[in-house]
Amino acid sequence: MNTINNKFSFARLGAVLKCDLVEHRWSNIAAFFILFAAFLASQLANMNSIIGTGLRHSIQPDQYMPSLAANFVPFFYGVLSLALMCAAADMCGVPLKTKGRGLNYLMMPATNMEKFVARVLVNTILLIVMAFAALLLADLVRMLFVPLFEVKEFYGFTLPRILAEFGETFSSAYRTGGEVWGPTVDGTVRVIGFSAYYGAVNVTTMVAAFLFAHSLFILGGCVWRKAAIVKIFIVQMAVSAAITWMFVKLEPSVLPWLGEVLTSLFETEQQAGMTLMSIAIPVLLALTVLNWWLSYRLFSRKQVVAPQHHRGGKHLHQLFPSRK
Repeated sequence: MNTINNKFSFARLGAVLKCDLVEHRWSNIAAFFILFAAFLASQLANMNSIIGTGLRHSIQPDQYMPSLAANFVPFFYGVLSLALMCAAADMCGVPLKTKGRGLNYLMMPATNMEKFVARVLVNTILLIVMAFAALLLADLVRMLFVPLFEVKEFYGFTLPRILAEFGETFSSAYRTGGEVWGPTVDGTVRVIGFSAYYGAVNVTTMVAAFLFAHSLFILGGCVWRKAAIVKIFIVQMAVSAAITWMFVKLEPSVLPWLGEVLTSLFETEQQAGMTLMSIAIPVLLALTVLNWWLSYRLFSRKQVVAPQHHRGGKHLHQLFPSRK
């Protein structure tokens, strides 16, 4: 859609963000309180469990708060990951849910790129900020319940442990990925050195895989308007089942040949694995860029296609402009 010009404008992007936040403020507030309730309920349940475990196994009270934070880390990141997937799959579901909203969104004085970037910021950056704000509020409210448990050691915040665990994940991936293996001695792999390159490749592969997975959910959210998260999971399970079936069928004949090829090219299995990962990184990044580009094209086309055509997939035919 052309407005003043087709150039990207941060001023118009700010206006679109403001309109998006005002228009969907209640859904954002509801998402915030759902995150808050989930975090608070998990912390209170962990407190009760830790007290019971401490009484049975004589855990020192000064270990209660570290145990609470450690137990809460996987729950926090699990909920955040699920929320990011659901939000990514809802790229078009909120602004184009009804005919009135669709018309208002179509007539908004901004380019399609500005609208798309605004939706991405709301569905990713804003959600992450909301998750950490909900965690901080859950910590504060949890401390109001501490007198009921009569254990003062539960005063404290889990947020520092959450952030530390995030950094430790990448640090551990860098350290373990950078270990250089030597010959196997008595059935044990011997570490003979450290390679910063191997560590960097391991961490970069993790980041590239996460970006690629997230881009798939954004693409699915721009393909389907209703129940996108369910349809994305169904498609992913179907693709995973097909790949697993192909792997099982090809394994007896392909893997031995591939092993011989890799053995002839590289001295160790680790070198072969790191080389394959180095090749996978640009492939994953290229596929991520492709998914984002397809998402933008579908997001732009979807605003001007009648809702009844979405179910039939006719908007997919407009992904590429017709040639005359």
